[in-house]
Amino acid sequence: MISFAFTSDELKTAPPEVRQWVLAHVEADLAALAAIAPPAPAHAPTLAACTPDEAARIFELLGGDFPTMRVLIELARETPFGDTTAPYHAISLDNLMRHTRLEDSALISCLNTINRAFQQVRRDPEATLFGFDQANHVYIHQETRRSIHNLWQELVQTHVAPPRDGQGRLFGFREPDGLRIRQLGPSEDIGAHREP
Repeated sequence: MISFAFTSDELKTAPPEVRQWVLAHVEADLAALAAIAPPAPAHAPTLAACTPDEAARIFELLGGDFPTMRVLIELARETPFGDTTAPYHAISLDNLMRHTRLEDSALISCLNTINRAFQQVRRDPEATLFGFDQANHVYIHQETRRSIHNLWQELVQTHVAPPRDGQGRLFGFREPDGLRIRQLGPSEDIGAHREP
């Protein structure tokens, strides 16, 4: 293989036959490159909108993977950016790492696990929940954020303090024989300590 290098000034002053020969070879090489280049996708993939039922099933599939479950819940945090394009919600990857205390590779692994669970729930290997940009943001559909937020609220409501009876004891809790649990509070009648 032999190659030549010409400056634009040298090509301008070259005889017409040489310029045509160079142009023909450059065009042939560019045409060959265009023929082997992969075709551009017809359209960019759109982000799927996860329903509340799908969010609950994803959470179940994650099982005891607490870091991934935490990332899922963090996706519902109310931190939109002003330049978010509807219907998408942007989340800073830096904020996600700070809130979950995960390194970038662990965070990406968690996001991939969440997306694989979503694909399993949807029974669609092409479905995607996340998009990314060069400014270090992850994007999810607004409906996905609302579904995860509703899931989070349901989880919090099911873990509220258990009900107590009128004496402050837990319903269904029986004190072991011989054990008396003291009630916390003032030990004296507050009314006895009046100012003169």
